[in-house]
Amino acid sequence: MTAAIATIAAEGFARASFVRIAERASISPALITYHFKTKDKLIGAVLDQVGSRLDSAMEGGPEPVASYEDGLRRILTGHVLHCVRAPEDMAARREIGTAASSPAIRRRIAEQQETGRAELAAFLAEGQREGEFREFDPDAFAGAMLAAMQAVPGELRRRPADAGEDYARELAGIFVTAAIGRGWEGGPEGDR
Repeated sequence: MTAAIATIAAEGFARASFVRIAERASISPALITYHFKTKDKLIGAVLDQVGSRLDSAMEGGPEPVASYEDGLRRILTGHVLHCVRAPEDMAARREIGTAASSPAIRRRIAEQQETGRAELAAFLAEGQREGEFREFDPDAFAGAMLAAMQAVPGELRRRPADAGEDYARELAGIFVTAAIGRGWEGGPEGDR
């Protein structure tokens, strides 16, 4: 899996053949074929592994989440810091998302994106019901947040190598402020 992620990230999806991946892993291509049978199955496993590591990073650690605000902050900072610490994961994920033409992989990516968006919107709506977040359209907020998160790897490439933590705090601060409404100029009259 590590070799597959590294090969896709470095050489692109189209060039990430079993032979190239096997060369990087110093194994026989037959071992990859034995375990995964098809490139679609290997790519599905890559997406699952990268997604699992990203989900773990966005949970923010073993300590319990203190509030919805804390949860939102963890999602954003965890995402940014994972992009800093695991750039190959994010490059492979981006490459698969843009270059994979298999209907099964395209469908899997679309399903993962819809599930992620629905989970985020549900989390935001729950924060509203609990009175921690102001009133807004959770789906619109989730869409804006996911677009910002998708842009993180490119934003990090534009910044100094040691700017990841500052960028994580800033991005989290923007969305937390928008969600809680304090100091937000676009909010209802009582929030100004």
